[in-house]
Amino acid sequence: MFEVELKFPVESHEMIRQRLKSLELKSLEVVSESTSQHCDEYFNHSLLDFAAQDIAFRIRSRSDQHILTYKGPNLDQRAKVREEIELEFEGAEKDKFRRMLFGMGFHSVAAVNKKRDSIKVAVEGQTIEVCLDNVEGVGTFVELEQVVAEKSEVEAAKENLESLAVRLGITSQPTTISYLEMLLGSG
Repeated sequence: MFEVELKFPVESHEMIRQRLKSLELKSLEVVSESTSQHCDEYFNHSLLDFAAQDIAFRIRSRSDQHILTYKGPNLDQRAKVREEIELEFEGAEKDKFRRMLFGMGFHSVAAVNKKRDSIKVAVEGQTIEVCLDNVEGVGTFVELEQVVAEKSEVEAAKENLESLAVRLGITSQPTTISYLEMLLGSG
């Protein structure tokens, strides 16, 4: 599975919300909306340098739900295109999993905390997630994400995201720098 993402710094989410409402009647359908607090704890290994390899390994926590995620290196220059593998687990399992990681030589690098409003929309038969993120210590962003099964679908997904960005009136340039890199000042 590949996650295709365009991330834009913005002053506010209000314009995006307004544009989504006006487009909803014409050319897209809002499929679902949710708000959640995310704590993304990133890990590295004592014998590896994940930053140099451009990979990420994290545990995302939302309430009592946790997702272990591996993100492969970025495969593109204008968008963030990465293989993504996820494993979900519940509650107390997080502490056990962290102890296992520490026992195998992993260490915690940093935690990225954000409030995310997620709006899934259907555009011409494709599902795109519009994420309105407020990231502690980093800023305010809009992420447009589409997940595709095959590498051959990546170009079409990028075109879908770029088209939606234009329709939403996003004028800032996208960035491929991760929130972790921004938080650590290495991006």
